[in-house]
Amino acid sequence: MSPELDPAVRAYLDRMREELSDLPAAEVGEIVDDAGAHVAEVAEEMGDEFSAAALTGRLGTPEAYARELRAAAGYPVLTAAGYPVLTAERPSGTAALAPRFTLWALVACTLVALAVPITRDHDGMELFVLACLVGAVAAGLVFAHRPLVGEVTALPEAVALRDGLRRVAQSDAGRAVAPLRALQPVWWLVRAVVIAALGVLLSGSPVVLLVSLALAALSLVAGVKARTDRRWLWITLPATGIVIGFLLALVGSVLFRSAAPTQVSYNPQPQLPDNVYVFDKDGKPLTDVYLYDENGRPLDSPWYGCGENRGRPDNQYPKPRVSQGENGCEEVRGAPFAVVIPSTAPASTTGSTTTAPTTTTAPPVTSTPPPSSTVTVVPTT
Repeated sequence: MSPELDPAVRAYLDRMREELSDLPAAEVGEIVDDAGAHVAEVAEEMGDEFSAAALTGRLGTPEAYARELRAAAGYPVLTAAGYPVLTAERPSGTAALAPRFTLWALVACTLVALAVPITRDHDGMELFVLACLVGAVAAGLVFAHRPLVGEVTALPEAVALRDGLRRVAQSDAGRAVAPLRALQPVWWLVRAVVIAALGVLLSGSPVVLLVSLALAALSLVAGVKARTDRRWLWITLPATGIVIGFLLALVGSVLFRSAAPTQVSYNPQPQLPDNVYVFDKDGKPLTDVYLYDENGRPLDSPWYGCGENRGRPDNQYPKPRVSQGENGCEEVRGAPFAVVIPSTAPASTTGSTTTAPTTTTAPPVTSTPPPSSTVTVVPTT
């Protein structure tokens, strides 16, 4: 038998419903629905040892559990006479500043956490950090002052939001996806894994990795706690926002790459060799030469040397050659060859010669081009 249909579970939830009967029916249904999933999980964990007494021993009496959920949700508590302690009116004016700040800090932090990964705006990281700080202050206020949750839920905008979510849940689409609530533990685990992975991808620093692991563990705990204590929503909602934003950005990146046409370059850039040797007009090798292209960009290539600078790219030439000799790694300077560059003297004319015209047809003359200048390369030992 399913734990939700067990008579002991239903009796436990019915007693909770009676304890909360002074609240509006919609509020009672929301609290009992959230608690029902947790009660069913506990019953399933007990297995063959499950009984009404065992369930009460694990969670406490239904009345005590209902009062705990009432207080966690910020609802008015009952007096000894059974009457709720209600405030005269909803918070307004100065009294509503703290609840309204707490609510909108949660909304802003969640939206910014969702938007920054999607937009891939590096400048938005400053806004993200600011939103996280504001959200942390709001979370601190909620955990330090427990009744603040009730004041937040009493705000007009919070009531309107809750009514809207309730209408969505009662719609056909809401009822269709309602069974997915059973997969909440899977989502908590996925969320924690993604948060930990973000710490690894964004930075290889051990400090960042430890912080991301701590946040992942906090996200996992908050998912369980938020079912019965709404203060933990100030942790779970921003965490959910950043994870969903990252996943949407990842999916968008994959779709964009698959849809983008393959670009074929018919004019590839020439690849620079590993080393370049430069000589002047007299064949003398030049050292400490820096090469740039026509746009002023340095023509870098790896510097394969010994010591700390091994493998660093730069545009200084010629680079030393690395030799592994008896004494270990050695850097050999200079060119491994010498060149002989021929000198070419430009032809000069001292005057002009006037030739008398003649009517005799001369035989065709075949001209032979002068030999081109060549550079003789002589290897050195």
